[in-house]
Amino acid sequence: MTQFRKPISAKERLVVTLRFLATGESLRSLGFRYRIGFSTIKAIVLDVTIAIWKNLKDIFMPKPTKEKWKQIAKTYSDKWQFPNCVGSLDGKHVMLFCPNNAGTSFYNYKGRHSVVLLALVDANYKFIAVDVGAFGRNSDGGVFAESKLGTSLATNTANIPADTPLENGGEPMPHVIIGDQAFPLKPYLMRPYSKEAVSNNTNKKNFNYRLSRARRTVENAFGILSARWRIFHTDIEVQPEIVDNIILCCCCLHNMLRNDEDDNIFLQDLPNGVPDNFIAFEGIRNNSTRAAFVIRDKFCDYFSSENGSLPWENQ
Repeated sequence: MTQFRKPISAKERLVVTLRFLATGESLRSLGFRYRIGFSTIKAIVLDVTIAIWKNLKDIFMPKPTKEKWKQIAKTYSDKWQFPNCVGSLDGKHVMLFCPNNAGTSFYNYKGRHSVVLLALVDANYKFIAVDVGAFGRNSDGGVFAESKLGTSLATNTANIPADTPLENGGEPMPHVIIGDQAFPLKPYLMRPYSKEAVSNNTNKKNFNYRLSRARRTVENAFGILSARWRIFHTDIEVQPEIVDNIILCCCCLHNMLRNDEDDNIFLQDLPNGVPDNFIAFEGIRNNSTRAAFVIRDKFCDYFSSENGSLPWENQ
């Protein structure tokens, strides 16, 4: 017989971690509630979030194959009437308390400290890929360019399918992802026309409408994520290396729990879809290639054509 105390069981560790993620309660408060020391509960949250991401990511957020990309594109075309779209892209600054000895690395354009969550979302509000951990001070366009997702798209190593016509008999068009003004215009990344460009151009207004309509998927995904995991409503009081694991864990659990019929109820509690602590990317101006402008114009022309227009968009 030994004098050692009973270890904290795996079930208790999971309960403590899920409560921390679902309520946003501080680690010290949880320690008092469960009578666990601060350093112990901190280690529990780190271990459990790492274990969840490591064991579930390949099940609920696997790397897309060409067939998966095609399925995503078909769903975007059927549900959101944006053909050849393989994902909606956006990023959020996740707020945290000033890290130890961090200087201005995490100091963002809003004057607060954050790490960046960059996410690509499918037509059913599930995360296809996420990139976490960029410093809050980094330019938002630069975060995408330096991410694994941005690099794989730029080097054509993301298994994106070959060009496909938007309609029967049409010319082949590339598969694209869609984003807002925070992202650069690329042949594989469509962003809206500027306000100046659409002021007297109905076709460009229609394009912006169609893009914004399809891009709601990523905003809704962030809304559901933050409504279910209230940790995103607070300035997270842990060090950045733990924050990264917390965000990855929550995104993986989001995909596991995603239900097309029930998850939309979470959006009703949020006036703008996401909490104030989920700060959007800052808009940027950038130079784009001629090829990117040509591809966007072709999508624009198609959306205003007889075969591509929607009956209600001019109403």
